[in-house]
Amino acid sequence: SQECLANTLARLRESSKDAVVSADHTDNYSMYMHVNRPVQEKFESILKATYKLNHAVLILLCGSVGDGKSHMLSYCREMYATEMKQFYVHNDSTASLYVDKPASYTLLTIMNDFADDKIESSTSKVILAINLGTLSNFLDSDKENRFSKLKAYVDAAGILDERAGEEPVDSYFYSVNFADYHLYELSQDGISSEYIKGIFEKIVCKSTDNVFYSSYCACCKECEAGKQCPVKLNYEMLSDSKIQDGIIKTLVEDIVKNKLIVSTRSLLNMIYEILVDERNWDRGSLEPRKEPLKLNSADYCEALLPNTLFGKRNSSEILRSMKTVDPLQIRNEDIDDFIVYYENADMVLEIFKKDLNEYNFLLERFKDIDFSDPSMRSVKEEILKIYIRLCWLAECRSDLLPQDQDYIEFMSAIYAWNTGDINALKKVYAGVEKGVLAWNGHVEKNEMQLAIGNKKSDFHLIQKISIKQSLDNLPEKRVGLIVSFKDELRLKYKYDGTKTTEIDVDYALFTLLKKVLNGYVPSINDKKVNVKCVEFIKKISQGGSKMEELYIRDLSKKETYKYVVEYDENYGYSFEVR
Repeated sequence: SQECLANTLARLRESSKDAVVSADHTDNYSMYMHVNRPVQEKFESILKATYKLNHAVLILLCGSVGDGKSHMLSYCREMYATEMKQFYVHNDSTASLYVDKPASYTLLTIMNDFADDKIESSTSKVILAINLGTLSNFLDSDKENRFSKLKAYVDAAGILDERAGEEPVDSYFYSVNFADYHLYELSQDGISSEYIKGIFEKIVCKSTDNVFYSSYCACCKECEAGKQCPVKLNYEMLSDSKIQDGIIKTLVEDIVKNKLIVSTRSLLNMIYEILVDERNWDRGSLEPRKEPLKLNSADYCEALLPNTLFGKRNSSEILRSMKTVDPLQIRNEDIDDFIVYYENADMVLEIFKKDLNEYNFLLERFKDIDFSDPSMRSVKEEILKIYIRLCWLAECRSDLLPQDQDYIEFMSAIYAWNTGDINALKKVYAGVEKGVLAWNGHVEKNEMQLAIGNKKSDFHLIQKISIKQSLDNLPEKRVGLIVSFKDELRLKYKYDGTKTTEIDVDYALFTLLKKVLNGYVPSINDKKVNVKCVEFIKKISQGGSKMEELYIRDLSKKETYKYVVEYDENYGYSFEVR
């Protein structure tokens, strides 16, 4: 059978044998594909600082499935053999070493040397890769409190409650929490991702070590279908730094808006899916070079990277959720006018060339087509999709395709919170405060409606309330690029005089509170999704005046009337109209 770039790219698939890494084994391919990450640098520094110590050392690698712990361990085994040999590495805390005992027994056996009564005399060195749920269960099940030192460390480091904790100084315990590190970095200028950029670079790098590039040179240069093969053209597009940045920008927006968890494994699989459209490709074909020649014009367009990135339906979770950030959803007067102009124009390729000349090679196939022919309508539609999505990725025509302002504001707030920038947060605290006070319905300043009665009623029960921001939970002030950060705003408020409570604000809640300020009333589903916000509102409402004084606002008349119910210890309740 013929060799083909598409078959080589299949090594990126999640179901490929190359996708699952063992912590004990490395091969040339996984060493070549390795990209350094800040989380690895932290682990390396702990490893170098502890391997010579002559007392017990436990290094906790905390995280979730598929986030790269195994790959990092196998890489370090290769690169730091001397240091790693000093440690017993237990990589799967859900696996049991004993046939007749549960995994929790294995964990207890491994941890035994780190119990309070053993730790000072022990010289055990262990690296334990453990997910946060398993660690939490382990500490909860320690009813005899044998591991109080470990508990104190986990608490001080803020591992389980995801506080922005400073690393506690401890001679026995160390931790690297993968949950604190993301696939992207934040700076004043927005987001970037050295890691994803590094992975793209590994796949497209013009080097003989790179199996993908070698395959491209050996197969695509000779292939008779080259000029109209979407796989070859997509690979060339991915080699373009601008397109890489566009994919990163879009993927991070998807991660933030949809709370998407993207592991290295699922990221590589996504890259495969956008390069090779399996809907139009028979992977078992003995003559893969004939596949592109079978494609009709609409299928050809569908298989090009801008369309596979946003338009693939029966695919992985990442690509399914990409439709929520598809630039085709952007609607404004300018884009609507442009679409009408495009629909009526016959000079389709000229419009494309004017703004996207460097990507003109994508439409080589259509150079002799007459677009005034009605039978070409569906192809014209597909080219419009490519045009809009490619403009978005290459960041041109921002007059037609503006950025989402709520998203930009949220990311700026995340950066400000993590860098302790109090001045930049003033508006954020004030906005969230107004939003939660208006959660049960429209109110004036320092008021809150009580969540009782019929929403459609003209009579609203209102109490006076005062909450104030409290800034003592903010991380230390820092500037520049940050690689380890919390991806939610943890805002703290004082209520009822001296009591305090915190609310975690993610992107969905941030935008919901903005809608509430514009008069939106949260639905039952909104309340289910934001249970913590509802609890926060219940808590702060206890600090209101409802026990001493309540307003009933009557909205049924032209002028709104206020009825005030007051309670006085000596005279009981009084009622007046104001």
